[in-house]
Amino acid sequence: MIVNLFLFWRIGLFLIGFLGATVFPKVENGALGSEANGQFDYWLSWAQWDGGHYFDIATRGYLIDTDYAFFPLFPVLIKFTNNLTGGNTITSGLLISNLALLTFLFVLKKYAERISSKREAQNIITTFLVFPTTFFAAAFYSESLFLLFVVATFLFLNERKYLPAAILAALAGITRLVGIFLVLSLAYSYFATIKFQISKVNRKILHLTVALFGFSSYAIYLWYKLNDPIRFLTVQSIWNRIVTDPISTIFSYLWRYITRQTIPINDFFDLATTLVFLIILILGRKKISSSLWIFSVLVILIPASTGTLTSMPRYALSSLGAFVILGKFLEEKPWLKIPLWSVSLSTQAYLLVRFITGYWVA
Repeated sequence: MIVNLFLFWRIGLFLIGFLGATVFPKVENGALGSEANGQFDYWLSWAQWDGGHYFDIATRGYLIDTDYAFFPLFPVLIKFTNNLTGGNTITSGLLISNLALLTFLFVLKKYAERISSKREAQNIITTFLVFPTTFFAAAFYSESLFLLFVVATFLFLNERKYLPAAILAALAGITRLVGIFLVLSLAYSYFATIKFQISKVNRKILHLTVALFGFSSYAIYLWYKLNDPIRFLTVQSIWNRIVTDPISTIFSYLWRYITRQTIPINDFFDLATTLVFLIILILGRKKISSSLWIFSVLVILIPASTGTLTSMPRYALSSLGAFVILGKFLEEKPWLKIPLWSVSLSTQAYLLVRFITGYWVA
C-alpha cells in the first residue's frame, strides 16, 4: 500500500510540477531554478528558497551569516551522498528527501497502527500526503528527514524504549531547531511512566540526556568557529524575526484583519494554518498521548514566538498529533473524507506549481 501510494503521489507531483512550469509564467527570484537570464532548470526548481541555502551549504560549507540558521545534518548527508551521485548535489538532496519520506510513511503506518485502528492509520497517512504543503517533504528541504526522526522517536517512546528514542531525538535536534523540544516529550513520557514519583527515578533517566547531543554538537561547533553558540538564533533578525510570545504574534495578524488592512494572501494562509492546527490540537487533546500532544503544539507555538507566522504551513507538517487527530475524526465522519482530501490535494497542486515557478509558498 505505502509504496504504491507514494509512487502514485510522487509521479503526480512530477507531472503537475513539470506541466505547470511549462504553462505558467516563471518568476526570476535569483534562486536556484529561477528563470535568470532566460534559463530555467526544472530539477533545480525543487530547491527554491530555503532549499537554496541547503544547496549552498552542501556545496561550499557554512560561509555567510544566513547559512547558520540551517542545521547541518541534511547538507552533511548530501555531501556524503555526492560520492554516490558523482557530485550531483541536487540529485543527492532529492534522493535523500524522497527516500526519507518513503521510510517516514512506513514508520508512520507502524506507529499509527499502534495507537489507532488500521482504518484510522490509513486516514492519517492519506491526510498527510494530500496536505497542501506536503510536497516540501519531497523537495530539496530537510522536512522529510526531520519527520522521519520525529515519528521514529514517538514509535520508540510508545514502546518505552528511551535510549533509541533519545538517539533519534538527537538526530532530529541536529536537523532542525525545533527538534530539541522532543526532549520535553521524552521527559514527560518517562515521568508519566513512573507516575511522577521522584523516588522511582532510575538510570533510564540518563538516556534522556542523549537527546541533547545533536543540538549541543551544532552549538559547540558555532562556539568554536564563531564564539557564538546560538548564532542560529541571532541571525533570525535577517528575516525580521524577533523573540516574542506566540499569542501576540497571532493577535497581530488577527488585528490586521479586524482593522481591514491590506494583507498578502500568504499571510492569510499562514494565519489560517496556525489557527486550524491549534484548534485541532485543543479539541482533539484526548485522542493522542500527552507526549505527542506537547511536541505537536510546540511545533506551532515555537515558530509563532518569532513575531511572524511565515512558513507555518510548512512547519505544521511536523505537528504529527494534528494529523493523528484528523485521521481518527475522519473515521468518525467518513463522509468528509472525499471532500476534504479533494480540496486539500487540489490546493497542494496549486501551491506546488507556484513553488516550482519561483513564487514564495511557505
